[in-house]
Order: sequence, then C-alpha cells, then structure tokens
Amino acid sequence: MSTTLRLDQFVDPFEAKVVYTDSGGYFDLSGLPRLDPMLVGRNVAEVPDIVKRLCGLCPVAHHLAGVRALDALCGVEVPESAQLVRLLLHHGSILYASRDMDIKRLGKAVMAAAGSPGHFPDVAIPGGVRALPDPQALAELRLPENYEESFEPVPYDGFDMMLTSHGTLDPLGDHVTARSGEERITFDLQTWADHVAESRPGDPAPRPLVHGHPYRVGPYAHGEAMVPRSLAEIRRIIADPRLCEGEFRKESSILSGIGVGAVEGPRGLLVHRYVANEDGVLVDCQILTPTAQNEAWLASMLEASLQQDSDRGVELSVENSIRTANPCLPCSSAPEGHMGVVIEKGN
Repeated sequence: MSTTLRLDQFVDPFEAKVVYTDSGGYFDLSGLPRLDPMLVGRNVAEVPDIVKRLCGLCPVAHHLAGVRALDALCGVEVPESAQLVRLLLHHGSILYASRDMDIKRLGKAVMAAAGSPGHFPDVAIPGGVRALPDPQALAELRLPENYEESFEPVPYDGFDMMLTSHGTLDPLGDHVTARSGEERITFDLQTWADHVAESRPGDPAPRPLVHGHPYRVGPYAHGEAMVPRSLAEIRRIIADPRLCEGEFRKESSILSGIGVGAVEGPRGLLVHRYVANEDGVLVDCQILTPTAQNEAWLASMLEASLQQDSDRGVELSVENSIRTANPCLPCSSAPEGHMGVVIEKGN
C-alpha cells in the first residue's frame, strides 16, 4: 500500500516571530540551530567549506572566517598580496548585500574579479589564496563617485565590538576592540575565549558577554554605513600593485591546537573558533554569528517596541527594530511594511 504525504502548510519566508513574556520580549531564534555540534568529529580542514554552504546568506564571511581559523591552526602568516585578495572578496560581499541593485551588481563583479564568480567562494586557502586577480577584470570595474548612504546612529548602553588593527576598524583584523563611552577593551583575536563567554552556552541565542558586559556588532557598532567605506577600500585595493603580483600562498600544514578566525561580515562580526587534535579532527567548535551576538540588543529594542499604544504601532516598531538589528534571515529583506511579524505570548 502506498502512502501519500500532503504538504499543505503555508510557510511565510518573511515571517519574524517575536515572543513576549512578563519580563520582556525577544526575537525567536529557535529555527536557527547551532552548527557547532554538527561539525565536531569532522576533519577540521573541511569545516569552512561545510559551513559556508549551510549558511548560504553570508557564504563569503563564513569562508574567510573559517580559513582564517585554519591559518591560525597552521601558524602561518598570510602574504600581503593574498591579504589584499581576501579583502577585495570581502568588500565585494559587502556591496553584494546591499539593497541597491546597481551596488549589488557591482559587488558581484568585484567578487568575480577576486576569484569568486559563483555564489559559494573558493578563493582563500590556509596560508593565502588560490590565485591573484586578472588585471583586466579589475580594470573593467566601474566604481561610483561620492556614493552616499543614509545612516542614523542608534544609542546603546552596552559595548560596541569590532575587529581592529592598530586601533582602527579592520574587517580582517587580528585584534578585537569593544568600546563603551571612554572605556575600551582590546585583546588578541586568538585569546577570544579568555574574554568572551556565552551566558547561555550552546543556545541559539547564547547572549555572549565581553568581560561580563553585553555588546553588539555590525554597522551600528562601527558607527558608520558599510557600503561607502567598502567602495573607498575597493578603490584603494585595486590601485595597490601588490594585488596582482608577488607571493600569494605560503605552504602550511594544520597543527593540533586552537585557531580563531573572524571577519566583519555584512551583518557584523562573525567568529569561528576551532580546536583540533593531533589527527586534524575537530574536537570542539564555536561559531558565533552576528545574529546570535546581536540577539540581546534586539531583545532590548523589542521590549521598547512592545510598549507602543496601538497594535499597528507595535507591529511597525517591532519591524523597525528587527531591520535595525538585521538578523541573517529572509525577514530582514522583506519589503517595507510587509514583514510577517508574529507576536506570541511565551512562558
């Protein structure tokens, strides 16, 4: 006897579920399970490629963060030419995440020039990159002059966290800086676990803390829009003669130990932390996405949104809060006023 399965449930891709309780509200991340446990036991060299395909909205960020973690496990310093190629790929991905279709198309062309014509990149490898860009592809890029993007700062009581080098924002930096007013916390990326701890270990919403303090990541932590900055950086990178000549890979082999890789992706700081044994097998793993790190910040905004006087006011304010935090979900790209906001009572 045959069995018929009837799939008739409507799934709204733009749905955004908010749960409210007596103590406040929060954005439901239960549909985003942690990838970390699924990766333990794998060959650590395979992990970045697996993750970039599981998390298809930001494949470049996961690709670069994962390979940077392998760089650290190899104990290898990436050549300057290779670092420029990685930066070009990164900034192309920032443009590609834009809602401006002209900028989005430019981002695609920039990523192709960096060696990634498809959706899933295969550009960076431990110790460098696979190849240097074609000068002709770079010459064909047309960057707009004086591009502007509106940006209104959003106040926050916690720390703003970002990757830095020599004290300034660097999307592939080797230090982490968290700031709140005049207070600064700066540490080497490889010591991540000594400074940042999940208050809900293993949870989809882990509520990580830096030195016991809440923090946020992304453009509002940086204090500036990302597209204009990336356009300026792309212009600088393609004018650098080292981009198309010189050493682009150092031979390396993966060692046992701990390697941390990170990148300032389109939504903010993404961290991959790998622990490998002497056989090159992943024995422990932590992947912290911007969505997971910003969940507590979003919850604080949602608590204020739920205090609006009317149902429509609540819905619009909730939608605006979600767009501000920009979680890595389809709801973030819903047309204005058409996000499928669902508000439910929780325990």
